[in-house]
Amino acid sequence: MSNLLVYRTLLIKFAFSSLLIFLHFLYALYSWLVDQTIFKQPDPWQNRSINGYKKYRLKKLPNHLVVSVCQEEVFYEYLAKLLAWALFLEVPVVSFYHNENGISPEELFFAFRDQYSSLLTKVNWGLEFNDNIKFESKKCINGYKWEPRIEVNILTSKHSKLQLVNALRTVCSTEEEFSDTLVELAINKTFPMVEPDLVVICGKSCTTFGLLPWHTRVTEFLTLKTHYNVTFLKFYKLLEQYSRNEQRFGK
Repeated sequence: MSNLLVYRTLLIKFAFSSLLIFLHFLYALYSWLVDQTIFKQPDPWQNRSINGYKKYRLKKLPNHLVVSVCQEEVFYEYLAKLLAWALFLEVPVVSFYHNENGISPEELFFAFRDQYSSLLTKVNWGLEFNDNIKFESKKCINGYKWEPRIEVNILTSKHSKLQLVNALRTVCSTEEEFSDTLVELAINKTFPMVEPDLVVICGKSCTTFGLLPWHTRVTEFLTLKTHYNVTFLKFYKLLEQYSRNEQRFGK
């Protein structure tokens, strides 16, 4: 009797382990198929119906979204997609961050132009985009009215470290009494930008790599495994998660 009980116990354990392995295999297969673009959703800009807009409306959006790609190789095709999708969801400011100057403004612009030339009228090219890029953008939209709905910036470590250095120089040169307000005003003067509400970190570890330490006091950080082959659904789910979360601002 005892041998039969042991046998049944081992059989149940084996069946349960086999089921877990099978489920893990199915999930791995599904993830692989998604990465191979078999189940990918179409780009929302390809189906701009009224119902499509309503389907992806969110109650809360970040005023400033930062995408950090410090941990992986930069793929401009997918950065351009993230920019276009942020525009679709009506995020007003998007910045791409790499702590070692790893993002080329020119390559990002041309990747966006090649995929979304019709959207150039809606983009304001901000920090690190030189006059040549802005001239090229205006040349591409010749005959159309420029009505920017999104600002895009490229951030590097200099916007973190150098910003603080310049702000401290300003504070030290003033005759006003030292205070937190004085420092904050100096920082805003040297680097006038909306504080990020959301930072999406692409990679395995959740680390800031020195991203805007003064501006990210109450910023929410979410992770994305990789920006390579990213789908609109994955990007939307991140913003949906941000929309559901209640920011307590340190309370």
